[in-house]
This record gives sequence, structure tokens and C-alpha cells, in this order.
Amino acid sequence: MNIPVPPILALKAKSESFPFASKYIPLPSNISVILGSQTKDTNSGQTSTNRSATSTNGWFAPLIPVDGRAPVSPISLSPDHAQIWSSDSTIFIRDLGSVFGTYVNGTRITGEVALKDNDTLTLGVVVERNTNTPAYVADEQLLPVVANVTCVGVPSRPRRRA
Repeated sequence: MNIPVPPILALKAKSESFPFASKYIPLPSNISVILGSQTKDTNSGQTSTNRSATSTNGWFAPLIPVDGRAPVSPISLSPDHAQIWSSDSTIFIRDLGSVFGTYVNGTRITGEVALKDNDTLTLGVVVERNTNTPAYVADEQLLPVVANVTCVGVPSRPRRRA
């Protein structure tokens, strides 16, 4: 008996990205996954409850600086930044109203967009350091999440918009 294997969205950090471990996110039909920061601000402070980043989910872990400073996350990555899912052997993404946007191949997306192999997915933007940027903000925090996309278990086809 052949058990169908769900499509997998593989994300590998590009050189211009906030550093993150490669992700291999399974996307069974009718299941969506949120891409966003592991750390979420709440009225009672920051929390990561139920948001533990792994290689198979959409949470991006904070970077632990080697100098002992507090962990840092990208400023332009929202806690609930984008949503991904598969349908009809296609992997889709949509922005969830993030302030800094979601980009596929450099174009800010609106609505849902089909992802394909070798797309560049960018969550957020480069935040420019200026005279108002606090000194404690690490250079890595100013970077967006930028990933090379591989769609595993998805037949090659041209991009379509719904």
C-alpha cells in the first residue's frame, strides 16, 4: 500500500538573510502553516510558548549572540507573518498583513501566490541603521528572512495566481 507523502517546502537561508537553520516543512492537504518569529510580544511581555522553532515548522528562532547578549530576532519579521499551504500539488503563500511584507522574487505579494523551485522568498525588509537606531540593536536584527525555495513532491509547472 502506497501512503501519499505530502509536499514539503524547503527553505534555505541566502547570504543576505537573518541566519536560520534550513527548514523542511511538510504540507499535508487542508493544513496551513504560519511563518513567523518564534518570539511573540504579548501584553505581559515576550513569550515563545508553543512557538518552538524546529526544522519542520514555520517559526524562526532568535539568534543567540556569541558575546552573551540577549537572543535577537529580525525586526521586520512579524510573529504571524505569512501562511503557506498546499492544494492540487501546488504550494501557496499569502502575507498575513505583516507591516514589512512578504516578497517572492523581489515583488511584494498581495493575495495568494504559488511558489516554485528556486524562488526567493523574503519575509520583511532590510531595516536601515540610522542615528535613531539604539546601539543594542544587532546588525542581524536589521536583516529580513531571505530563503531559496525548493518544492519537494510537487510537479514542475508555471506560476499561477488565484
